[in-house]
Amino acid sequence: MSTGAAPTTDPLELLRQYTVEKKTIEFLDKEGNLTTDLLQAATVRFGEDASFARDTPTRYSRSNSDDQYTLSALLYFFDHRDQPFYEYMKASNTLGLQTVSFNDRSGLLDYITGKSDKAGAGTTESGKQASGEGDGSRLRTDELTAGAAATSAVGASGAGGDTGVGADLANEVARNVMRRERTLVTTSTALSSNKSFAHVSELLKELFPSKSAAGSKDKNAASGAGAAAKTGDAAGRRKSSHRKRRDPIIVVPAATTAMLNMYNIKALLQDHEYIESRVFLEKGGQKPREEFVERTMASTGQNIRFRIVDSVQDFGEADWNSLVCVFTQGAAWQFKNWMWKTPEEVFQHCLGLYPKHQDEQPKDATRTWGIMPLNIERNKRHMDRATVAGLWANLEQYMARNKPDFFK
Repeated sequence: MSTGAAPTTDPLELLRQYTVEKKTIEFLDKEGNLTTDLLQAATVRFGEDASFARDTPTRYSRSNSDDQYTLSALLYFFDHRDQPFYEYMKASNTLGLQTVSFNDRSGLLDYITGKSDKAGAGTTESGKQASGEGDGSRLRTDELTAGAAATSAVGASGAGGDTGVGADLANEVARNVMRRERTLVTTSTALSSNKSFAHVSELLKELFPSKSAAGSKDKNAASGAGAAAKTGDAAGRRKSSHRKRRDPIIVVPAATTAMLNMYNIKALLQDHEYIESRVFLEKGGQKPREEFVERTMASTGQNIRFRIVDSVQDFGEADWNSLVCVFTQGAAWQFKNWMWKTPEEVFQHCLGLYPKHQDEQPKDATRTWGIMPLNIERNKRHMDRATVAGLWANLEQYMARNKPDFFK
């Protein structure tokens, strides 16, 4: 956009203009003071042209969605454009900012830096997505036009025209399309499964102990009905006691970008070692549906098995009563569709832990949640054992005070 262009109050256009012309964009906090921290800013000021609330929606929409990127999301993305996508996505989620999708990065960056004059096929002057967004790869209008021209040229060449220009255009469009494609499902991944049904037989035994006891009685009837009845009653009491004492439950975040999730929680709690989840992802590891970790309680010497999940979708009343600990990254949406409606209410019924690096500050929103920080060193892995020991000590103390039935 040239300097002599007419003034605009469109945040997307102003962001592009100030980026191309290398003008300074200022951040103001709630008191109107200048700040360099985007997270502390309440207002974004484009010189004397215009000012906008930090999270003002822009005209640029996410691929295959009606969601519009906010001004803060575009500013954070542009400042971290050279960062690997996984690290950028993890950081933006941790900070509670909207993340620019992988498919949108290239087209958005080209537009902001002035390499392209088109804001994307899903963006219109009114801020709504165009109905012809197509496959969601956000092909620019000039590329679509080139595709039409290529088709016409190839058609003309079939009648005896020059095939060179049409073929080159068609190849260029094909390369643009292939560059934006991602393989989501292959024949191997579609047929693979991480679900195990080994627990079904044990569950049936617990649900129908009478059949097992009856079979034992029939088998031993010849040697004495009294002895068989006594054995069946004893077995029934043991199984009944086992059913009443359910495994205490720990819930972790479902997001793959969370510091602790189903990929790496068992390594921490059982092996006393923090391993970033991306290590498991890069090896092609499947996310476990649930995990089990056994722990000997220091105060009683009792061996207790803990069940770890990242979803409460199938929870019943007994599951909610068995909940003892929740790991959170400070995002309130983690508790959507829970039995309790607010994070403060959730952590009145279980121990809350906020995993973070030692040098990080917790999110301001979590200060009223009543949760404890779980400080993990960035590089000193020999400190993990002490960190986990403190974690278990806090959990055992909480259970002894608030869930003593698990120790009976």
